[in-house]
Amino acid sequence: MSSGAYVHTLPVYHHTKVADEPGPGRIPVDHKVQGQRVKYWRERCGCKARKWETFPRLPMVLNADGSPWPPACMWLLDRARARPLDLSSLNPVAQGLRAYKIFLDDYELEWDDFSAGDKYLRPTYLYKTHLQDLINSGSIKPSTASNRMHSVVGMYRFLMDGDRYGFSAQNPPWIERTIGLVYQDNKGFKHVKEVNSADVSIRVPKREYAWDRRIVDGGKLMPLSQFEQMLLIKTLKALGNREYELIHYTALMTGARIQTVLTLRWGAFEQPPSLVNQWPFKLPCGPGTGIDTKGNVSDVFLAVQRELYEWLHMYAISERAQRRRDKSILKQSRINYLFLSSQGGPHYESKDDRNAQRNSSEPLKRSSSTGQNIRSFIADYVIPEIRKTIPDFNYRFHDLRATFGVNWVDAVAKEGDTRQRFLWARERLSKLMWHARATTTDGYIEYRNNRNQLEKAEELWNEHLIKLIRSA
Repeated sequence: MSSGAYVHTLPVYHHTKVADEPGPGRIPVDHKVQGQRVKYWRERCGCKARKWETFPRLPMVLNADGSPWPPACMWLLDRARARPLDLSSLNPVAQGLRAYKIFLDDYELEWDDFSAGDKYLRPTYLYKTHLQDLINSGSIKPSTASNRMHSVVGMYRFLMDGDRYGFSAQNPPWIERTIGLVYQDNKGFKHVKEVNSADVSIRVPKREYAWDRRIVDGGKLMPLSQFEQMLLIKTLKALGNREYELIHYTALMTGARIQTVLTLRWGAFEQPPSLVNQWPFKLPCGPGTGIDTKGNVSDVFLAVQRELYEWLHMYAISERAQRRRDKSILKQSRINYLFLSSQGGPHYESKDDRNAQRNSSEPLKRSSSTGQNIRSFIADYVIPEIRKTIPDFNYRFHDLRATFGVNWVDAVAKEGDTRQRFLWARERLSKLMWHARATTTDGYIEYRNNRNQLEKAEELWNEHLIKLIRSA
């Protein structure tokens, strides 16, 4: 038994209803509640839409004694129903609610007790103070505290939305206010959007380090230098794993994210290069193609240069790849994955494939692959080898995407720097990398220029300052 609240992930959750007597497919429930025996049966709902009431890997927040914490579990289930095809975002929410439940238990507070007239003695305000104390002590980052508080506010908003859940706060859990958020659309124009904010929310200060080499693109990414790229390729060749080598090359030469690279289908590269009509090869990605995109972005294409296509084609029709497909469920079907493990398993199971299981009579798997093998390969083999030359070297697979973008801009910059050239490069790179915002593309376009200007200014100012110090 855990010493505090914890998160338990159900392998598969089936929505059921209570039945008074046994029957085919009904599950008996027999336990004691406050010393009295309770016995009944549960059966799965028989409607045709019940597949959307089946959720694989659904996280639940449990009390220290193993019983479900009702408010958190109800909200997590509601969120699962709202987005049944994408449950990956639920675990951090569950972890945030777990932290709140541990705080309540430690301070002997009830989650629904808002009887205090002084708002700073109500659970939500006390929790905000607790989180700020953790920030000040360095125990957690401001972003972590902000996410935890956001989960708590979200749970209470859900519970207060109607009378269905029987929760009515005697006093407000927070004071609502309207603020204006400034944002840029995908054309670069600024807009102001009004949103409601709770005064218990924790603001995260946004201060950028002037010398930060990273690019903001779905996270902070570190482009690899030319020397680091050379060492990476040399290391991959020396390690001799052809699958992982090609996976890296695909990301470096297309800018594709890990979920896109690992869900490529071998049939897309079955045709010999001599029969391809146009280069670069235009590969459709997104919902309905079997190839994942971040946020289910649709109507996008991966631009595959001829050299990369030739490498992927030769691998796709090789005996090594065929043997791996023979061990897999889809065998030699053209919709099978291009990259499979030595046992025939996918490195990353696509959303289309996971959701298709709902229509199958086969039981849903307890877990699905999300690129763990490639990340372990990088951490255990690639990085240690490169550190023999660069002691502090480190990278994540997603950094290969940033490397592609900077390489592409460097190549374009060699052709001349004009306003027309800048606008063309901005539009083309945005399409190549499927950017939703122009500001993301600008981070790549201006990367070298910003760093060069910063380094030049620092050099000139330091030189001036040193002369003043020496002459004084």
